[in-house]
Amino acid sequence: MIRTFLHLDLKPGRRDDVIDWYKETGALERAVREAGCLSTEIYPDPENDDRLLVTALWNSAADYDGWVSNPWRQSSTDGINEFLAEGFTSESKGSIVESLHHASAQVG
Repeated sequence: MIRTFLHLDLKPGRRDDVIDWYKETGALERAVREAGCLSTEIYPDPENDDRLLVTALWNSAADYDGWVSNPWRQSSTDGINEFLAEGFTSESKGSIVESLHHASAQVG
């Protein structure tokens, strides 16, 4: 199991616009429909209003690579780049950390 961390450095004052973009495009919802994606979230940086962290939990790095090569994701970079201080390319990836030990609550 891996977790990905994608740091978004935003143009000043664009945080709400980026969050709206994620909601309007359903980007997180699209990711969790990808094989191997267990969950994904967006977190604010408590010290910098112009920075966000997008994380996702994946079964494997290969599953994450499947998302990175997803045609919708690759075509969405122009939309999000409008809000980023430094733009992404279709191959941009977050950092990947492998879980060494895992526990979770059973839901339901």
